[in-house]
Amino acid sequence: MPFFDLRTAVFLTGAMGALMAMVLFFLRRNYPASVQGMREWALGPLVVAASTLLIARQGHGPDVLTVVLANLVLLSGSALLVRGTYRHFARPLPRWPALLVCAGAPAIAWWTLVTPYYSLRLVVISSILACHFAGMARVVFAQPVQSFATRYTLGVLSALILAMLLRLVSATTLPAGEGLFQATFFQSLYILSLSFGLLMLTIGFVLLASERLHAELENLITHDMLTNALTRRTLFERGHAELARSQRNGHPVSALMMDLDHFKNVNDQHGHLVGDAVLRDFALRAMAQLRPADLLGRYGGEEFVVLLTETALDQARLVAERIRTSSSADPQLPPCTVSIGVATLAPGQPASFDALINQADAALYQAKHRGRNRIETLSSNPKAP
Repeated sequence: MPFFDLRTAVFLTGAMGALMAMVLFFLRRNYPASVQGMREWALGPLVVAASTLLIARQGHGPDVLTVVLANLVLLSGSALLVRGTYRHFARPLPRWPALLVCAGAPAIAWWTLVTPYYSLRLVVISSILACHFAGMARVVFAQPVQSFATRYTLGVLSALILAMLLRLVSATTLPAGEGLFQATFFQSLYILSLSFGLLMLTIGFVLLASERLHAELENLITHDMLTNALTRRTLFERGHAELARSQRNGHPVSALMMDLDHFKNVNDQHGHLVGDAVLRDFALRAMAQLRPADLLGRYGGEEFVVLLTETALDQARLVAERIRTSSSADPQLPPCTVSIGVATLAPGQPASFDALINQADAALYQAKHRGRNRIETLSSNPKAP
């Protein structure tokens, strides 16, 4: 069976890795700091590319450089990729990838310089690479939402793990040859899979970073920058959809209209920066009392709206009371009470989301008229306009 030039394949792997590293470096410069992990994802392929320059010189240079150092640099590059993946998904940075490289270094040196044994050296290297790829795959697989980018990256990592395990098994059960560039079937398959797989993996990193950037931009569009509550436009878009779903399923839906009492005095006496902190604090307090399916939006200024899915009037009032009596986590902030109007749309009552909000607003007006720092409810059927 004819085999291609393995040295050329290794050299091309390094060249493509360096090119992808440049792409990731340029992307990182233009991406916000919130997209984490890109520095390690760019450094990893660059380090791997450096290792291929040494590996391609095997047989034409000292083994301590072309074998021992080259493989340790290769494993360090894969450890950087693990670190970048953990950082990207906001996981605690692990120490085990670097510890594996340190633990494997004496074995690689021994079976290269003292007792040359290519098969055992290959077992060590393949095992460490398989562990690195498995660590990345575990983090990607643990994501609650599997998108195209995560599925693609997970598929590439799975293929790389399988290739490393097959090479490990073949090295222990079949003749492994005398060196990396002895053109056997398994040697060619190993180099091809690792070279092509690392290239495809860097593409996966680009997809993951682009997906995170898209999510960041979408969050900026749909959420208020100060309080992280939904913008008014997004609140109404999702509110209309939730109201239609509730009416189809025969579930009640409730709305809370909330207004911070005498908020202008906070700005006048303490300044707008403190006022902004009070708004952020209130939004966090309100979110802490809500379920994941509920919606919190900033209606305007110091007014907020909560949409409670599948919630009757009595339950909605309890939620409103928890929000009203919640305390600030920051004792340095000036106290600021809240008035809340509650409205509920019972199953079978035709109404629009606008009408439900108007009814909650009318209840809020009553709460402020009757002394503030209280809850008022209106349960009459809000007619659609």
